[in-house]
Amino acid sequence: MIMDKFDFAIVGGGPAGTTAALYLHDRGFKVCVIEKKIFPRESLCGEFLSGEVINTLKNLNLFNSFLKLNPNQITKFKFYNGHNSFLETKLKFPAYGIKRGIFDNFLLDAVKKKGIAVLQPGEVKEIIHDREFITLVIDKGQSSQEIFCDKVIAAYGRQNILDKKLNRSFTNHKSFLNGVKFHLDKSSFNVLEKDTIQIFTSNGIYCGINSVGENKATVCFLENRREVQGNPRDQIKALMDGNKNFKKLFCENIIGIINDLPIYGTGNIYFGKRELVKNGIYFIGDSSAVIAPLTGDGIGLAMQNAKLISEIFEKQKSDGIDSLQTGRLYTREWEKLFKKRIFIAKSIQNIIMNNHYRKISYSIIKMFPNLIENIISATRG
Repeated sequence: MIMDKFDFAIVGGGPAGTTAALYLHDRGFKVCVIEKKIFPRESLCGEFLSGEVINTLKNLNLFNSFLKLNPNQITKFKFYNGHNSFLETKLKFPAYGIKRGIFDNFLLDAVKKKGIAVLQPGEVKEIIHDREFITLVIDKGQSSQEIFCDKVIAAYGRQNILDKKLNRSFTNHKSFLNGVKFHLDKSSFNVLEKDTIQIFTSNGIYCGINSVGENKATVCFLENRREVQGNPRDQIKALMDGNKNFKKLFCENIIGIINDLPIYGTGNIYFGKRELVKNGIYFIGDSSAVIAPLTGDGIGLAMQNAKLISEIFEKQKSDGIDSLQTGRLYTREWEKLFKKRIFIAKSIQNIIMNNHYRKISYSIIKMFPNLIENIISATRG
């Protein structure tokens, strides 16, 4: 008999993985979380938390503890299209800005406080299926370890060495889309509206800015490498040249400041379809394709996905359904929850990254301003 055996091994300790661990633990399952990096660590993220995140935190009895982190409250949305006018609306849900490293650490601490096993740092190098259980071979740097479980949930983000080992269909796709994030001090801005998330666009690029604390703001942008040239710092200058409102935000020596900043980036971001279940592994969060920048926020979707997978496995246990039926049920419920929303978000993304279509769409929304509220609602699930 193997003593150190779990019902679930969750690969990845970000919001999807930790939220799944919390929900599964509360439903009576024995869970282990495996995270390859030491926290706090940076990851590509707009660092905007929507009402969905807040609802999940309340559901997990974590909201009051979250407020002690002093997140920045966000109440408005503005969209700038390269000239002096803009679209603006008040958000009809609670929203906050907070550094991703702080938030991830907060959730992982909540997992540990529940007594859930956490292996960190540890990178899963191999997943071996036997008749009785699944073995995960984990690289711990100077040594290795094996974890035994009944089921594996992959919550490791956009890409992982396991994707190629599992021969997932998207691994050789070239998207030409890069994401970049960095933090700026409040002193770098002429004006910084702390209560507002702002979107700025130009050809082949769009950028989001929001405050994540008393003195910091996140600048996060997506670039289409078919349309833009140069390094990420060049893209900031190009966006300033193409969007006057973006340029007005910053102090005169902003380029020099940016040149000295550490930048986090991810290349070849894939927004297309991915397998939700493969080789008996269940994918959630970004690894399941719950990733589309204009859906509101990826963290909210990831946490919703985590709740869904816990509900699916509770149903499997209570109804006694087999693995094949469970996989089909998960796929069906995932599509009901996310498919339409992600399609709309990706369609909007394609429009605003194209100068011609963006100008037409912007003019239409200016004539019918209520459309912007409808768009936000359609990408909130």
